[in-house]
Formats: sequence, structure tokens, C-alpha cells
Amino acid sequence: MFRLLMPILMMLAPRFLPKIIKYVMLIWWLIRDKRVNIILRALVPLALVYAIIPFDFDNTVPIIGRFDDIIVLGMALLILLKLTPTHIIDEHLGVQPVSDRPEDQDPSNVVDGESRLIDE
Repeated sequence: MFRLLMPILMMLAPRFLPKIIKYVMLIWWLIRDKRVNIILRALVPLALVYAIIPFDFDNTVPIIGRFDDIIVLGMALLILLKLTPTHIIDEHLGVQPVSDRPEDQDPSNVVDGESRLIDE
């Protein structure tokens, strides 16, 4: 089994490993960022503590019992990434914000002018 797994892993690792490292670092930065809500920042450490504690739902829920740690950790990561403001995530990923100003989209259509305020 490992004879087939290792070549596939070596083939896919260069493609997916940089993305995985980037998102692990993003999660680390979001947990440490003070602009993110404290409840959102606490979700991932609490999910990790839940995964470490040896309590499982083996007897109560037959199908989900084996995967409950992965499900809880995945949901915590998903909630953290979806409820964090996008400008904070973009800042940590290094993405430049898209401007809605017309002069940034098409500078040839912008007319420069001057104005004065006249009091009566």
C-alpha cells in the first residue's frame, strides 16, 4: 500500500504544500490579530483542545463518532475564515484591495476641475 502512496504523495506535495503552509500561517496570524473577535480567535485553540482530550462520541453517534475531532476542527477553521472581515484576511495574505473609484478604473474618463465656495 505504501508503495503506491509514496509516489502519489511526492507528486502532489509540491503542488499543495505551499498552499497548506500559507493557510496554516494565515490561521496563526488571525488567531494573534487583535482586530479579529475574541470568540473567533478562541475557536481554533478550543477545537485543538477538544481533539486532544480523549472524549469521543463512539457509542452515542455511530457514524460521526470516528470523525468528530476532524469535523469540529474543520468547522472551527471554516467559521474563523468566513466570519473574519475580508480586509483583514486580504492584508495577511498580501492581496491589494480593489478600488471602486472611477479614476482608478479608467483614468481617461476623469475630468479635472476646480471649484470655489461662494457665500451669499
